[in-house]
Amino acid sequence: MNVQWRLLVLACLVYVFVPEVLAGQRGMSAEDTVKAQMDLLFAECKLTDDQQKTLKEKFKAKQDAFEAWDKTNAEKMTAAQAAAAAARKGADADAKKKANEELKTLQTEREQAAAEADKAILAVLTDDQKNQWAGVQLAQATLAKYKKNNLTDEQTARIKSACMIAAKDLNTFTGDDRKDKQGRATVEKCLKWAIDNVILAPAPATSAPAKPTPGATTQPPPEAKAPEGDK
Repeated sequence: MNVQWRLLVLACLVYVFVPEVLAGQRGMSAEDTVKAQMDLLFAECKLTDDQQKTLKEKFKAKQDAFEAWDKTNAEKMTAAQAAAAAARKGADADAKKKANEELKTLQTEREQAAAEADKAILAVLTDDQKNQWAGVQLAQATLAKYKKNNLTDEQTARIKSACMIAAKDLNTFTGDDRKDKQGRATVEKCLKWAIDNVILAPAPATSAPAKPTPGATTQPPPEAKAPEGDK
């Protein structure tokens, strides 16, 4: 089954609820942020007692990495956040872009500071647990993008389910070559299509079908072409 139909079937049929433990993490301390991530991982992945004990140590190392970076870069981060907030209120598009890029650069640097700790966390997990965890994280990021859509519980559950499948597909494209970049782009495009055109589509009318709008067309699923090199 190709990527877009895997996502489409999942979006239509599967109902899996994942607790939104990471909601509202922005502005949280390094300790609270890391604890929320650890709690979510423990809740969503079936871990052994030994794994939990080891992971608590690995997450403490991640917290220490964040706190060390924050201590060194607190002033720069505060200034960048203030500049981005001010730019968003203005009408200067170039200023908004510049401020957002500077803030994103610092956020990326902060995440990279904990990269070794993240690798150590993943090393504790089995392959199935890694796929599960990747799906949970993708769901959190995806739901944040649709926060303004006032999602129902069912829509939220279906988006999470679709993300679980998409994350597993994304894990097959982990390289930086053109083939893997195309593969990731295809999965991301298909996930967005499934959400926008299936999960968030208005429910069909139960009475007489509505008359078609002149000139209206139905958006087809994105074409999932095989990445170059697979032909």
